[in-house]
Amino acid sequence: MTEKEHNVKTVVSDAVSRRGVGVGGSTTDESLRQLSDQYVEYLKLIKDNWSSCHASKILNLELVQYIVPRFRQLSAPLRVRILTSFFYLKDTLRVEAQENIMEVLGYTETDANEWVRKMGQLLKPFILNGMIDLRLIDTETAFRIITFLDEHRDATYYEKEGLDCIHMCNVKDFEGSLASNGARNDDEYTLYYPQMNFDKLGDVIFKRAVNRKNAYAQRRRPTATGT
Repeated sequence: MTEKEHNVKTVVSDAVSRRGVGVGGSTTDESLRQLSDQYVEYLKLIKDNWSSCHASKILNLELVQYIVPRFRQLSAPLRVRILTSFFYLKDTLRVEAQENIMEVLGYTETDANEWVRKMGQLLKPFILNGMIDLRLIDTETAFRIITFLDEHRDATYYEKEGLDCIHMCNVKDFEGSLASNGARNDDEYTLYYPQMNFDKLGDVIFKRAVNRKNAYAQRRRPTATGT
């Protein structure tokens, strides 16, 4: 028995056992035909452009396992579209089929086609933790994704704070933390920390200068004396 036949038999046996059916000759052949028919239907769906999202709807654990030993035998465009369809997996199936998909991604690391290798790199963090790392995407594609998210505001996505807030503390609590720690100093440079927002720092300095100016003017104002 060849390695390919062994892999197919293992997939079918696992699928049949999960369905609570004894593994007999006719049952195995029938299950194999069903998987083969699903596989053909899946390939028909992904052969068209922009069809990976539709093809992913018929994916299940057994079909993913069936795809694994056949992945390298397909043409490069089909390999790319199969990888793309994995992006549309539901979280439950993504987790359930993680080991099998990671086996496919192992093939992509040494694939001769650059697009297959790139898609494999993008897909790996998604399969592992459900997230896509935009740092692995070229600038133009990343910009298109960000533009899409901006135009289609949805509860599914959340907007991260701007660059001026990255690695910075909560500026709203800045004055309170200074007061609680007794950190009062006339030297403005000592008020600046890398974690602090520049705009907030300017507001603090301006407010203090105005208060000091008013206090100084109040002290300079002559007091009225009674007659």
